[in-house]
Amino acid sequence: MGYKIVIDKAQCVGHARCANFAPHLYKLDDSGYILGEGFDVPEGEELAAFRGARSCPERVITMLDADGNQVTKTPVG
Repeated sequence: MGYKIVIDKAQCVGHARCANFAPHLYKLDDSGYILGEGFDVPEGEELAAFRGARSCPERVITMLDADGNQVTKTPVG
């Protein structure tokens, strides 16, 4: 099952909490703002991606399953 991260980059305020959980997935600029607008979650990285998404206080990061539904519970990778 493939997962995808979608980011509302315009709403990012630079807390950088996502990168605390998964710096290899959530790339930031020098000020702590997210660089991308989303990515496919590599196999085996589902939990790290989910934790990074859930850590965002503004909830600008959404994890979607293969059917395009929002993931609200810890995924089983």
